[in-house]
Amino acid sequence: MFPKTVKSVKSAARVAAVTAVLGVAAMGGVGVANATSYAPEEVYLTALDEEGIPYDSAYYAVALGYAVCGDFESGYDFYDIGLDFLSESSYSPYEAGFIIADAVTVYCPQYTYALPA
Repeated sequence: MFPKTVKSVKSAARVAAVTAVLGVAAMGGVGVANATSYAPEEVYLTALDEEGIPYDSAYYAVALGYAVCGDFESGYDFYDIGLDFLSESSYSPYEAGFIIADAVTVYCPQYTYALPA
């Protein structure tokens, strides 16, 4: 999980994140659930590529996906994870929501219930 920032920034970012990512999360990780014949990493990266979401390397992107699952496992919720993306990376709210939903769908579907519907 990214380090926490000032509360006022958190509140403004939370509103932006909630507004921007509800539709993305509702897509259920961009429909990758049916692509079971491919390696999870390939499915995850293909979805990011098709959406035009940049990443430094495949290794970094996959590690980020697993980190999202680790954050859910540690008890953080969707909004906290999204807020950290917004405050500690250059991802837009849409990109952050997409990465979170894609990671959950591919790597840790047991947390699908935690995505906004």
